[in-house]
Amino acid sequence: MTQVNRNLLFYLALSTNVLIIGCVGEEDTFRSKELISSKGEKLYINTLNWGVTDDYQFTMVTKDMNKLKSRSDTSDAIKGIEPFIYKFSGDTLFLYAKKEIKIAVQDSFKTIKIICEQVDNSDYNNLTYKAGKGVEGYQLIP
Repeated sequence: MTQVNRNLLFYLALSTNVLIIGCVGEEDTFRSKELISSKGEKLYINTLNWGVTDDYQFTMVTKDMNKLKSRSDTSDAIKGIEPFIYKFSGDTLFLYAKKEIKIAVQDSFKTIKIICEQVDNSDYNNLTYKAGKGVEGYQLIP
């Protein structure tokens, strides 16, 4: 076997081990954003990300700040990166999603109204830009 082939096999084996070791034992990333109504009622936008670069995501709007802490707790979650943009104003949570995303909030709230609006791609891109800049109260998923 030539020196080039041995070096190639060595680097291939090393790369494979690094990839396997890097993927094993990684923990999921849980984030939660608390929103509070003028009457003190709390609502949470929870996300759970996983994967080597956290490029898989579940998102949920809920009363429970601990809901969605693990992938075994995803029954009402929305799957996909950045499934909606939101705005919380005057005790109303506005959720803006692309037309193909279906948002269903299972919890009911006494003092918080939730409005889900599906928008086309160009409007969603415009809202994403505004949310990234923090303009007009639009927010990205935590």
